Amino acid sequence: MTTVSTTPGPPAIGADDKELAPGFEIGEYRLESVLGRGGFGTVYAAVQPVIGKRVAIKVLARKYAADPDIVSRFVAEARAVNQIRHRNIIDIFSFGQLRDGRHYYVMEYLDGETLDVYVRKHGRMPLDEALPILRAIARALDAAHQKGIAHRDLKPENIFLANDPDGGVYPKLLDFGIAKLLVPEETDVGHRTRTGVPIGTPYYMSPEQCRGRDVDHRTDVYSFGVVIYRLLTGSFPFEGDDYVELLYKQTNDEAQPPSTLRSELPASVDSAIAWMMRKDRDERPTTVLEGVNALDPNASVTPPPPSVRSGRMSHPPSTLALADTKISSPNALRPRRRWLPIVAGALVLIGGGIAAFMLTKQDKPAPTPTRPQLAVVALQTIDAAIVVDAPSAVATPEYVNIELHADPSGELPPGTIIKLAGEQLAPPPKVTLRYSTTEVRLQIEAPGYVPATLAVTPDQNQTFKIKLTKKLKKRDRDDLISPTWKQAE
Repeated sequence: MTTVSTTPGPPAIGADDKELAPGFEIGEYRLESVLGRGGFGTVYAAVQPVIGKRVAIKVLARKYAADPDIVSRFVAEARAVNQIRHRNIIDIFSFGQLRDGRHYYVMEYLDGETLDVYVRKHGRMPLDEALPILRAIARALDAAHQKGIAHRDLKPENIFLANDPDGGVYPKLLDFGIAKLLVPEETDVGHRTRTGVPIGTPYYMSPEQCRGRDVDHRTDVYSFGVVIYRLLTGSFPFEGDDYVELLYKQTNDEAQPPSTLRSELPASVDSAIAWMMRKDRDERPTTVLEGVNALDPNASVTPPPPSVRSGRMSHPPSTLALADTKISSPNALRPRRRWLPIVAGALVLIGGGIAAFMLTKQDKPAPTPTRPQLAVVALQTIDAAIVVDAPSAVATPEYVNIELHADPSGELPPGTIIKLAGEQLAPPPKVTLRYSTTEVRLQIEAPGYVPATLAVTPDQNQTFKIKLTKKLKKRDRDDLISPTWKQAE
């Protein structure tokens, strides 16, 4: 790592990590003021006194100077930006270390405001104004993806609307601080992103990122869909009382169509954002720009219809789970009973139809036997469905056993409970499910851990290992959620 000597200035920062004073010199630059503060450091406005060039300098907080993982991530941000080299990504052109051990890098100075400040001041942005900005950022993201780099922390705070000399707006993508290198060059980077640890801002995290699994560029497609939703409606697609609830909704719930919040938005916006925010990452657009272009009602880009597994009914209902119930909170997992009278009425209608058919049936040759079918009656107004399984000629067990173990310890944490459609099952590690060839979802909840979901097809006895993620402590959570920095208003 390169060490850069500083010229004489105020004494080195003490353990309290106070801000650097105006006039303090970092390399060839003299500090002027604070531009923004974040969980990992402070950004200062500075100037080169001889030629008057203005820059922004990001200084890593003193408490992280001895943390090799944080330092290597800090280095990786500058490295990632310089690998991409795109005009809509902020330019970082110098890196060094202060006398007190803190690291810094120098980047271009931007005059303007971040997208979150814009939304706070002006509210939502009209589609025709938003499209040029979104296309520019989409091209920057696609350029990063082509270099094998995923941003992983897309949010309005990291999109800067720089003032153009001609009076327009020039968007810049900021903060690759948790960017993930997806190519072999990652072996040269000191830090590693740990599997099972969700990293990002929960309002904008993809389902796979919420689960703490390995992510690729498609996580940015999802997150940018959330950014677009926020920009065009002024609202978040998912709200929650805490960090865990937001992660749960990102993983399990479907967003309300934007046009239900803003009636002037065309149907193309609904379909494009839904396409970008599909839970199954294989179903999302192949590039960010493709998803953004689909927003335009005059464009020829049409999102493909979702497959069965990526739509609202991503897991077909079975006799074990009659309703794909929308859950507003991990603490409110309770089945809804209001569909019972309607289901009963539907069965009466079906029975009446069969009786009428039998009364009017004429003597005819017996029909040729056909393959057994599933008769499905979908009651869309109540989020439920009835599935009647046709008799099978093959004998099947009535119940199967599903055994669960923690990975890698083997034993689940004390107090762990397993739920199916909101109903608590027998105490783990072994639960019993009714036989079915339809996939169901088990919810695993353990004190002190993030709720997990396990997809199971209960057609035989099975054993699973589950990787549970500990909940973040309040201080760690605050550092994770707070933006790295943003320009002063």
